[in-house]
Amino acid sequence: MKAGFGSSDITPRPGVQLAGYGPHRNRAAQKITAPLHARALVLAAGRRRHVLVNLELCGTDRATAARLRAAVAQRAGCRPDEVFLTVTHTHSGPSTGGMLGWGEPDALYMETLPARVAEAAARAVAALTGVEWRYAEVPCEGIAVNRETDRGGWEPKPDPLAVRLHPRWRPARPQDTDPTLRVLAAYADGRLLGVLHHFGCHAVVGSEQTFDVHGDFVGLASQTIERLHPGATAIFLPGAIGDINPPVCHRGPAETARALRVLSRKYAAVIRRGLRAARPVAVDQVRGLRQEVEFARVRTTRRELLARLAKLEAEFQVPGVTDDPKRGRPPLHTQGMQMVRLQGLRTLLAGFRGGRPPRLPVNVQGLRIGPVALLGVGLEVFHSLQAPVLRGSPQPHPWLVSLCGGLGYAPDQRACEKVGYTDDLVPSILGETPYKKIYRELPEAMVRLARQLA
Repeated sequence: MKAGFGSSDITPRPGVQLAGYGPHRNRAAQKITAPLHARALVLAAGRRRHVLVNLELCGTDRATAARLRAAVAQRAGCRPDEVFLTVTHTHSGPSTGGMLGWGEPDALYMETLPARVAEAAARAVAALTGVEWRYAEVPCEGIAVNRETDRGGWEPKPDPLAVRLHPRWRPARPQDTDPTLRVLAAYADGRLLGVLHHFGCHAVVGSEQTFDVHGDFVGLASQTIERLHPGATAIFLPGAIGDINPPVCHRGPAETARALRVLSRKYAAVIRRGLRAARPVAVDQVRGLRQEVEFARVRTTRRELLARLAKLEAEFQVPGVTDDPKRGRPPLHTQGMQMVRLQGLRTLLAGFRGGRPPRLPVNVQGLRIGPVALLGVGLEVFHSLQAPVLRGSPQPHPWLVSLCGGLGYAPDQRACEKVGYTDDLVPSILGETPYKKIYRELPEAMVRLARQLA
């Protein structure tokens, strides 16, 4: 079996709107702090090829993911279903659509994106060669905090920056994070060709006050590894990131710049430690599988939607209303958030067929590389949902990968019962209905996928 790595530039031009950090913010890119890349790994066994592509973007909706898989498949010589597509989830990259109000996608950028992404796969095909694989798992502590159960950076008066960035800082509840970095590296003649690094943390070292383009701390760490190993490609795969933040986020430009420097160096040092600790593993089999799964949704009727729409529309007709997205009643009921709800309900209503709301499936995809099984789903998975997947998977090294060809959250039971941002508002951003029991159904689906890959 052969492997090849490649990358291509997908940096947007200044002026495009960025994704993340709130609705209707008009976050137009002002400068390029670090270029964005598509990074690819091509695995070839005989005439069969499988492709892993990771993009330094916030996310891809279903339609965009399908376009990208098709473009990559054409250049790589495989079927679209054999393309495992992920993102880093940087909130300092261009909007690509799918999230209502979370940045307007630029038509020119979106039209050129498939060809630019596919170039990474073509370069990986050209680099196909025999490789030696090495694997390691090493501690990765002090880089992540659970924003739901711990002090995740959202509080009005967070810890001083020096506290959060101190080398010995640790979250109060480390058990609510996954403090492990997983590394799968490919070598030829003793030279590093590429490395996959897998860790569970949002790439959100920034805020609505920042307008520069970069791949966040995970992207800057990848670039550090690539500089230290000329010709190598470092590919970040996001783990169970749904409720996991870095220790510094939602700060001003100066604090963000400092946090990016510190956290990217700290994370790059962990990757380097993983490379030193990695030991040879046999990769004698590659297998891929892609499915579309319908998870149960909260039931709603056309009449209920119309009533909610009428109530929301009335809020935008009261005297004194403005288009300032920050005005309104906290924490979620600002003008921007309410507009997102309004847009989402209208989108949902338009998708009704008779009395039935749209039933949108979720991309579930697996890629087995010898003892390592990448178990991908098109959602941001909450941390606690990872444990049953790891227990139930027959592979020695299962990796749960979030945001594989889709958008949205897979919240845990606590978040679903709370009915807040992840469970209620995010489905509105996507124009969908909330999931009913995703915390139970998703782990079951991922374990089934893992067993099918065995």
